[in-house]
Amino acid sequence: MTALRVTTAAEAAARDHAAIHAGVPSFNLMAQAGSTAAALVLRDYADRLAYGVAVYAGSGNNGGDAYIVAAQLARAGVAVRVHATAPPRTADATRALALAQPALVHGAPTGHERLVVDGLLGTGHQGPLREPVRAACARIGLARDGGATIVALDLPSGLEADSGAIADGSVPAHVTACFGTFKRGVLLARPHAGRLVLLDIGLDGAAALDDQAWILPDYADGAPWFAAMAWDAHKGRRGRVAIVGGHAGMAGAVSLAAQAALHAGAGLVHAVVDAPSVAAVQAAVPQALAEAWPTPDAHRGDGADTAADDGPGAMDTLARCDALALGPGLGRGARSAALLERVMTAHRDRDCDRDRALVLDADALWLIADVAQSLGTDPAAVMRHWTRSARSVVCTPHPGEFAQLLGRAVPAAWDERAAALQAFAVRSGAIVLLKGTPTLIATPDGAPLQVAPYGTPVLATGGSGDLLTGVIVALLGQGIAPATAAAAGAAAHGRAAELATARLGGVLGGTLEAVLQAFPEAWHGLAHGGARAPGVLAELPSPLSIAARFA
Repeated sequence: MTALRVTTAAEAAARDHAAIHAGVPSFNLMAQAGSTAAALVLRDYADRLAYGVAVYAGSGNNGGDAYIVAAQLARAGVAVRVHATAPPRTADATRALALAQPALVHGAPTGHERLVVDGLLGTGHQGPLREPVRAACARIGLARDGGATIVALDLPSGLEADSGAIADGSVPAHVTACFGTFKRGVLLARPHAGRLVLLDIGLDGAAALDDQAWILPDYADGAPWFAAMAWDAHKGRRGRVAIVGGHAGMAGAVSLAAQAALHAGAGLVHAVVDAPSVAAVQAAVPQALAEAWPTPDAHRGDGADTAADDGPGAMDTLARCDALALGPGLGRGARSAALLERVMTAHRDRDCDRDRALVLDADALWLIADVAQSLGTDPAAVMRHWTRSARSVVCTPHPGEFAQLLGRAVPAAWDERAAALQAFAVRSGAIVLLKGTPTLIATPDGAPLQVAPYGTPVLATGGSGDLLTGVIVALLGQGIAPATAAAAGAAAHGRAAELATARLGGVLGGTLEAVLQAFPEAWHGLAHGGARAPGVLAELPSPLSIAARFA
């Protein structure tokens, strides 16, 4: 997989400097940025050009990019009017204006333009908008209200590159042409940035600079993580997984996880649930093998468990599986806690050569936090103690569950949130996937975080996390590396939600059943992608346009 990078302003600047140090003139980066952005406009928005294009240029290098865009559009025969808020103040922007000057028409836009290029502010902006930029943004806003398409260069003016904070007066873009890397802010404020198109500006090896910039995997680049099924494959070779949970009254959580595991290619799915939930799971997912929780060991003296006879042994079933998920609908009472401890202890103490992968989610995470509190220790230490013999452990908290594991509120600032996530992964020895918008994945080796920016509010409903657990445990059961399984699972989960939302024309009326039905297309899209135009490295659709794509 190609590692696309999601950078702060400083990380983006470091890549520019590395490319320049390697021999790429800084003006070449500007010329390439403006030219590829102009090509994007000519290719994708040709129907908007008959009424001309209004280009707004600031005084910095973002304005220099805008001058190049304007010149290239003018040379292609498009009527372009350029409005500059101030003269260029950088050498490259001054050179861009000088070279573009013969092709430019300066002056206030006519108001009839159907496409507006926002090149006022770039990655260096912080804080409120000031005049004359604020007045220029007001003009852009009026054009947008009148039906014009807004194309932002690198960032919509007023959107902070690091935090995603949006200044008052900043105008949402329909599309943002991102130069070299996605800036973190556009992922944190995707509705404001619109469709994201990552353009190649010639950073080459500098894009892989060794720092902590987030990684956005490009799954379509050969997709080695998703090998084709052998023609003679049978269910035993496609991964045997078990999902433990489903306390009485909560069979739905395991049912959803089991269905998602099957949609992710699992060959055999075992649902180990509370005895009263067995029939419900079998009815909901007839392809799964459902059996009751194991009865307690006699020496434990735990007479509260009234589950049915073990038969061949639920614990034996768990021992035969390639991957195991604990937590969906598990419950938080004494019986649930005893079961968790028994399963985790058996997982830790088993005597076998293979590494059996483990996913911890939902109630399992709450119970681990409870155990840690009773012992006066850190939940990360409890997790490491119980999983120390496993190399493939993934836990998937949402912010509320992660707060329980941290023992404090999840930080609101993304830098602090990312640091807390990475520190917990290192202490626990587990891969930690923090669900959210976007989803972040940390690994215990302290490597840069991976990010999955996909999804829609159709996932903001009970049970969506159970789907994700089922997908990840299925990928682990097929031998996919744990960090890849977590990131690819989150990507497929989010993309399926986007596809489902598009088909439905919105979120209202959508259920998780629609998300499940969209998984085949989501897998195909991730594994194979689509044809990309020259100079385009990646693309993310606008969250606001997803619902309209199939209208």
